[in-house]
Amino acid sequence: MKKLLIKWIIAAAAIYSAGYILDGFDVSTVTAAFIAAFLFGVLNFSLKPIMKILTFPVTIMTLGLFLFVINGVMVIIVTKFVPGIYASNFFNAILASIVISIFTMIANTVLGVNDKK
Repeated sequence: MKKLLIKWIIAAAAIYSAGYILDGFDVSTVTAAFIAAFLFGVLNFSLKPIMKILTFPVTIMTLGLFLFVINGVMVIIVTKFVPGIYASNFFNAILASIVISIFTMIANTVLGVNDKK
C-alpha cells in the first residue's frame, strides 16, 4: 500500500512538472494532477493492454514507436475527463507522455520504489 501511494505521488508530480516544462500542456492545480495521476493508473491498467494488443502489427512495423502514439491517446483521454489538464494538440500530448514517463522512471529508480524487498 505504501508503494502504491508513493507511485501515485510521483505520477502526480510528474504530471504537474510536465505542465511547467511544456508550453502546450497545462496543469492548473495540484488537485488536478492527483486526479489525472489516478486516472492514468486506471487507464494504464485497463485500456492500455487492449490498445497494445489491437495495434500490435503497427507497433512491430514501427519498431515500437507507435507506443508513443498510444501514450499520447492516454493523455488526450485524461485531458477530456479531468478539468484543469489541457493539451493544445496531439503532438503536445505525446511530448507530455514522454516527459511524464521519463520523470516517473527516474523518480522511481532514485526512490527505489520498484525494488523487490
